Amino acid sequence: MSSLLILTRPSLVSGFHLAGVEAWAPEDVEAAQELLAGWLENNQENLLAIDDGLFEQLNANLVKRLEDSPTLHYIVIPGGKPLGTEVSRWHRVAEFIRHAVGFHITFKGKAGEEEV
Repeated sequence: MSSLLILTRPSLVSGFHLAGVEAWAPEDVEAAQELLAGWLENNQENLLAIDDGLFEQLNANLVKRLEDSPTLHYIVIPGGKPLGTEVSRWHRVAEFIRHAVGFHITFKGKAGEEEV
């Protein structure tokens, strides 16, 4: 049986539970990676929505396994403010687009802003 799985920060889990969706809020990136590894080995058809701040911190090998998985499909969702280093809103949008279409785009900013 397939289902929707949410991997996000603690402040958002209750809202997903109220909506009737399975959601987890790992305490750190290592706990998130353990959950993901278990789901990948389960081979059950699922859709995973993962917080962008958490996704950016995942081990590259695990991300590759996730991308190659025929049964665990994923999307990266915005979780609010970044969990790690501070990034601009334009950078986050560019990363969403890169993930969706497969190539990186750039935005020309206003005067004084750095180009992404």
